Amino acid sequence: MTDDIKGKCNCGKLTFELNGAAIMNCLCHCNACSSGLGSSCSIHLYVVPTAENYKITEGEEYLKKFDGSGSLKFWKCTECGSPVYQGPEGAEFRAFYPRSFEGYVDGKVNTLPDHLKPKFHINYENRMWDSNDELPKFAVFPPDNMVQNDGSPVVASDGE
Repeated sequence: MTDDIKGKCNCGKLTFELNGAAIMNCLCHCNACSSGLGSSCSIHLYVVPTAENYKITEGEEYLKKFDGSGSLKFWKCTECGSPVYQGPEGAEFRAFYPRSFEGYVDGKVNTLPDHLKPKFHINYENRMWDSNDELPKFAVFPPDNMVQNDGSPVVASDGE
């Protein structure tokens, strides 16, 4: 699905637009994501493939890059401190956070439409607790090493 999404930091001084289809829309459980954002939960990442798929529309002077674990970098608003996006140094893709998408999160009703909800879990081997939902779970990245809610490997049944 192709989306045209607008978003902003918490204070609203920094705004952005996304266009095109996401290459990944998932919940990430890795230590680098959760530690870098100060969370003990999974992080919902909406990943766009190239710099042509995102644009800072206002407040670029408030955008600052921070080091994460390894090559992971976080870009945050210097005014309010809210994260705007993340990605590995040198990679073209960027992972944005649907919590900051305009029109879906207003402090009262925060339910994303189905096309923006995460489609699977990644780095599930690093989870802090089991997620008992119906989303596919991968120990690291899809398509290999699919796991159950408890982290045990999915075993293909005979005939599959």
